[in-house]
Amino acid sequence: MIVGSPIEGNLDCRDQSFHSETWFDIEALRQQPELRDSFHLLHSYHMEHLLTPRQFYYPRVVLDFYQSMTTRGVRNPTLIYFTIDGRQGAIGARHIAEALRIPYDPVTQADFREWSSFSQRDMVCILSRGTSTASVLTRRELPSGMLLIDVLLRANIFPLQHKVQRRGTILEALFRISEGYYFGPHHLIMTSLLHFEEKVHQKKLQGADVIPLLFPRLLC
Repeated sequence: MIVGSPIEGNLDCRDQSFHSETWFDIEALRQQPELRDSFHLLHSYHMEHLLTPRQFYYPRVVLDFYQSMTTRGVRNPTLIYFTIDGRQGAIGARHIAEALRIPYDPVTQADFREWSSFSQRDMVCILSRGTSTASVLTRRELPSGMLLIDVLLRANIFPLQHKVQRRGTILEALFRISEGYYFGPHHLIMTSLLHFEEKVHQKKLQGADVIPLLFPRLLC
């Protein structure tokens, strides 16, 4: 894993560091026998290529997006509305799937289990193999096969939440993937956008302007 500064020329317009880039030597990781199960999960959920983000992003466009994004007060939103250069648009999970060139639904439904509702405590209990009944999952309690999925979530999809315990949205995502339910990267990205809109825009958190932006490379 290599963490470095943004590529030259791609700095925040306020002359602050935009965010750190994290990428992984996939071929080197692929050669590790102990990571075989983790790579199988990455492939099944179309996440392997997200270990290495795209080469370029455009800070001004991304800032426009985050500053204008809104769900327009819809209680159970499925779309994020935004304005860039005076032009309005909307983005949803289906748009993200098309941009990432991955199927919106599983290609073969039989490869995945049918989703049933679970409480957070039940998810933790199952993932930790019964060693914990809390509503928060710690890193050590994750199955070994979830290593790369967890690293990907913390590094390139949920940078705002990766220092927080695995609960809520993150816990459900890890549980769905670990237990064979379909939950693709487009669902993860859309969920985090909705989280950001709710926490930052609706509640107007103090200091929100200094929170690292979410995965600008994936967004662009």
